[in-house]
Amino acid sequence: MIEAFTVIIPSAGNGERFGSDIPKQYLKIGQKLVINYSLELFLNFKECKKIIIAVSNLNAIPKDLTKDSRIEIIEGGQSRAESVRKCFDKISEAQSSMNVLIHDAARPCLIKRDVDKFLKLFCSSNFAGMIFASPSTDTLKLSVDGKNIDGSADRSIIWQAQTPQIFKYENLNNAYSRYPEDYKNITDESSLFDEIKDEVLLYSCSFKNIKITHEEDLQLAEYLIQNIKE
Repeated sequence: MIEAFTVIIPSAGNGERFGSDIPKQYLKIGQKLVINYSLELFLNFKECKKIIIAVSNLNAIPKDLTKDSRIEIIEGGQSRAESVRKCFDKISEAQSSMNVLIHDAARPCLIKRDVDKFLKLFCSSNFAGMIFASPSTDTLKLSVDGKNIDGSADRSIIWQAQTPQIFKYENLNNAYSRYPEDYKNITDESSLFDEIKDEVLLYSCSFKNIKITHEEDLQLAEYLIQNIKE
């Protein structure tokens, strides 16, 4: 059984690494905005009760962004983490205690059956959270200055964190309140749990769940979407 959940989608990034005047989440793959692929997938779940999108400019929302009464758009923060926190505060203001799912706006290649399995597994567990992740297949080097190699990481214990990530509301609320540093610097919300005992489970996901970061990623995403089989 899948429990009711709220979705947070930080979408305030300006796509500096992508090299476009248009944020990557508002570019199109086929006839659809990148962000719409994720929105439509989550809206397909009756258990999805609300989606909160954090944007950089409330006056520059694309006219073809998916419309649904469950979608609420708010102004985001200066960083991804700040945008997620603003969305979470919005959930708290509404006194909602539903599970909270966070997903990157620039990951359009999710497969519904994988998300369905992910949600069912989490809802049948006692874990505080669960995240999409993939085991590292590359040898990872450590370098302080970005030039000289300072060592190698043991890739057998290295996983690459992705999204979606889902957490029980109370556990995420507690993690925010106990995080000892400025949370705006964190790059994913599971990091909030690094120093506390709450357990967060890794969910090994498909290699297709790419994040669009560079221009060539858009072409790869288009290929994957065209060839995804539900």
